[in-house]
Amino acid sequence: MKRSERCKMHLTSWHSLLPAFSARLIIALRTLVGIACCATFTLSPITSKAVQGQLLLGVGFIVAIKSTLGATIQTACRIYLAGGIAAIYCLFIVQTFPQDIYVAVGATNIFVLIIVYTDLPVTVRRFSILPACIILLQWYNKSYINTIYILHTWASLSIGGSLAVIVSCLPLPLLPTAYRELTIRMKFIAGQIRREISATVLLISEYHNVHLRDNYNFEIDRHKSENNLQNENEILLPTNSYRDDDLYDYSTSFENLKDDHLLKSDIQDLHLLVHEEIKRMQRTLTEISFEPYFLFLKISNFLRNLLRSIPCLKKSINKPSTLEKRLEVWATCFASLQRTMTGMLSLDHHHAFVGQRQLINAICLLLDSTFIFLESVLPYTISSTHCINTSYVMKCRMKVEEALEHFFETYAQIRENRCHSNMSNTDSILLNTFLLLILRLVHVIITAAEISETPGACLDTDSEQTTNSSIIKNESHWKNFFYDLINYIGLKPSLGKFIRAFKTSLSVLVSAIVVLRYRERLQAYGWVYWAPMTTALVSDSSEGGTIRLSVQRLMAVLLGSTYAYIIVLVAQDKLAIGIFISLFVAFMGYIKTDPEKEYFASVCAQSASIITFISNQEGVVESNKAVLARTSLTFLGIFIHVLISNLFLPISARALIKKKVLIIIDSVSTALKSASNDFCSFIETTAIHSSSVAQAVPLSNQNSSNLTDTLTNIELITDDFPNLLEEALSEPNLWKRPFAEVKDRFDDISKILRRIMLNIRFVHRCTTILKAETKLHFAQEAKWQLRRASVVPVNANTETRTSHAWTMTELRKQRQLQDDLDIPLTIFMTYTPRSSSRFEKSSIISNQSLASLRITNTASYRPVLEHISTLEKHIQQVLSLTRQLLEKQATVDVGSFELQQLCREDSFDEHKKKIDETKDFNRRSSLNPVRQFQAIELSTNHYKIFSCCHKKQQQDNQSLPSLRHAVDLMFAALIQFLYANNHFIRTELVSTQSIGDILAFHTLSYALKDMVEATTDLAKNARRIKHIDTRTLVREEKSS
Repeated sequence: MKRSERCKMHLTSWHSLLPAFSARLIIALRTLVGIACCATFTLSPITSKAVQGQLLLGVGFIVAIKSTLGATIQTACRIYLAGGIAAIYCLFIVQTFPQDIYVAVGATNIFVLIIVYTDLPVTVRRFSILPACIILLQWYNKSYINTIYILHTWASLSIGGSLAVIVSCLPLPLLPTAYRELTIRMKFIAGQIRREISATVLLISEYHNVHLRDNYNFEIDRHKSENNLQNENEILLPTNSYRDDDLYDYSTSFENLKDDHLLKSDIQDLHLLVHEEIKRMQRTLTEISFEPYFLFLKISNFLRNLLRSIPCLKKSINKPSTLEKRLEVWATCFASLQRTMTGMLSLDHHHAFVGQRQLINAICLLLDSTFIFLESVLPYTISSTHCINTSYVMKCRMKVEEALEHFFETYAQIRENRCHSNMSNTDSILLNTFLLLILRLVHVIITAAEISETPGACLDTDSEQTTNSSIIKNESHWKNFFYDLINYIGLKPSLGKFIRAFKTSLSVLVSAIVVLRYRERLQAYGWVYWAPMTTALVSDSSEGGTIRLSVQRLMAVLLGSTYAYIIVLVAQDKLAIGIFISLFVAFMGYIKTDPEKEYFASVCAQSASIITFISNQEGVVESNKAVLARTSLTFLGIFIHVLISNLFLPISARALIKKKVLIIIDSVSTALKSASNDFCSFIETTAIHSSSVAQAVPLSNQNSSNLTDTLTNIELITDDFPNLLEEALSEPNLWKRPFAEVKDRFDDISKILRRIMLNIRFVHRCTTILKAETKLHFAQEAKWQLRRASVVPVNANTETRTSHAWTMTELRKQRQLQDDLDIPLTIFMTYTPRSSSRFEKSSIISNQSLASLRITNTASYRPVLEHISTLEKHIQQVLSLTRQLLEKQATVDVGSFELQQLCREDSFDEHKKKIDETKDFNRRSSLNPVRQFQAIELSTNHYKIFSCCHKKQQQDNQSLPSLRHAVDLMFAALIQFLYANNHFIRTELVSTQSIGDILAFHTLSYALKDMVEATTDLAKNARRIKHIDTRTLVREEKSS
């Protein structure tokens, strides 16, 4: 009995997810059940003529059936909306205008123009055009097309979508809700992220153990460095990869690390796995709001808020449910954790932890306690009930606080150790950057638990009550509603959308005229609408996308129509026809689970169902004509639209790629400017007056949120690059240069831009950690009643006024302050019972912290801030010239080259260049006084075509900005900044032990250094694109 109960529980809890084979089989089985119902309804003599327009019954079902109930309801609602739009428009035309062919064609073109111009979902656009073409292009000569026929057509499309919803509700073996899939994926992602970070720390630990066994310590490292004539405090400067490719420099004992490459590959595989799972999790998150349970929650919350507004009923009515908000918060949390892991994997930090066993152990303890806390709060997040062990959650949170305090104390001891002072600057930068990301990971999990109102997650009850009202409060204004509606429809004017809509409408007009004029020769019969309808359905944002959809649609129509025709000829019985068609559509439903083949499988299944319906209504002879007509008219519509889209105002995918690259460069430039200005202005603001920090909090938070929103939007654009590159490859070359020659360059550019965005996030984290530390300093003043005059000597001519100082409890309530902080205030405030007595004696956050130092000693910051501003300007200059080079290649001088040297300078094996040139740039810098670096002088030799034109050509080239010169200046500014920042860290911060100070300024060195390397690679790829174009022109001139 117990065994059977266990099997039953295992069966009811089992739910497979895509892309598992079992999940694909279940979707195919659901498709089989639904299409069998459609075939029974359309092939049965009793119901075959019950509803007109049954052509769209199977089409609606095939399109609406999805993997989850939420996605199916979402698609069905869009089909209802599309059918309603088409029905309303057709009713208006039929009831208002006379039955004329010109009116029918004109009304169809106007409708296509309007729908294609909008930004409505693809399903809404396609399935509003489809019934409109079927109705209007038959209306002029068919007397039975009236109001009843239009409404029946809408009903057929809606019945198909409703049948898909009903089939999705079948428990096979469970109800496939998006909520269940989302919770399963969240649990899986949480476990895999823990495995990922554990493997990363394990790699660090193994690296530490192997190097210690080989007697690899700081003294030996220093001895080796001295033998190589290098200082122990040197900074690794990036190679100017604008001239030479970077050389890979491995550790001396890297070869002795067994299975290191296997562990690294495992970490990369886990990272890619989590990345794909997060995409599916975010997709599922958009589907849960359409499911019945969440619709019920919205209605219930509305009623609860309404009843709780009555004072006498407030205590007796439960609070509104926050389940959907909690899921959104944790989905954002996991995406942020993934970005943090991406930053960790970009670091080569293993050698920085050699000899730091205590710090490694402290990190392991902190991560273990953090993920145990995550496992304790996650069940409340994903559960629809409120059952949770609050005492266990509080216990786990206290362990996190204790682990944080232990981590800070360990790091303070390491900082005071003599061996740590002998660590090279490069290792110190990598070490502190990694620690910053560790604290970022802890902060994300704690903040998500507090915002999601998990009982016991917030240690201050007053703060918890404050957050309760913030998560539930949702202000809705009619103005915002209409603004969101306009954005959803896409009614804002856009020249690009208008050109695309006009070209699609023109293609529909031409195809309709050709089909109506040569209807008998084309044997179109009563299906003249297929060509214009195909023309509108294959329209995409670019020529490459149109060709890709056209090829898939043509092959799908050929396969589906041919299969249906053969089945109709061979199997004369309707039962056999229904069985074979149902099996074929179920097989297409299985293939449809692959996102790359979804459109092909859907069109193929639709074609088979359409031909089957026509054969049942009009006989085998008519089905033969329908197959030929559908195939020929599909090809005709595709041919006309591809021809017009390529000849009349073409919008190529390669042009869209270049346009998006330019947009991303502009956005990156703006984000970099905002991040650097925020960092510099915050330090200068705190240096002026402490009260100005509190006044500047709302503005800084707004700037931070704008910065993060900008970076998120850029990442969404770069995610579409692989598809755009494939579309550009599918475009015909004709008179254009083959895109395959520059595809890899644009692919590298997209990756480089993502790398620059990652570094901008690092700069933003440096700013936010200083904000958190400054606020903590003011809280300490309030807690121990330290007067500001005792810390800052007030000048006689300065007006003294008391500024508000926050207590610990008040500081935790400042949600507006902590919204965009990468390092929260709670990270710095340990909450253990023994922390209150030891906090004042802690050397981690002393009264002489950076906030006090910044107020009293502003002169020491100015050199670093000036170098940051100078370096940011040079990076902006390289980005600007790279943008000009990609947009208009003649406006930028990339350097002087002889044509004989052009291929050699731009060849892909640049690592074969002279070794002595590489040594000049791949050098280490010492801690000597800052030297002034001069940019390398550029050659002024030009290729002389005619000696009489050389002077004029030289004058023109002198006026052009030089990209190579800008890169040299950027590297010189980077070297100056690294020296200045290193001098600041070694001299000014040596007396302070604030972890915020140390992490911020070390991370800033890493971020700007890596940003310069990425910007240089960006310029190098832009230069290669220009050189490829130049070689193409030279070949054409030689061939001519």
